Amino acid sequence: MQLTKDEAFAKAVEWQSLTPVQSWVLMWAREIEIIRRPDLSARYADAKNNLEHEDSTVAQEALRKLSAVLDEAMTAVRA
Repeated sequence: MQLTKDEAFAKAVEWQSLTPVQSWVLMWAREIEIIRRPDLSARYADAKNNLEHEDSTVAQEALRKLSAVLDEAMTAVRA
């Protein structure tokens, strides 16, 4: 997280724009939302654990579930 924050601030200076910092803050808030909610945290961990499953159907479903968790967390952050 520190590396992405540093990159965002460097881009903000380079681009003379706060957009990279705003994007980083949203990403950080999304991660906090996942951590603070046991339901999201469990679904997130389950999906991540199956992303590289040998059964491609399981891996694809894990990717769908991970995307859904990230979307749900971002929606909560933006509310």
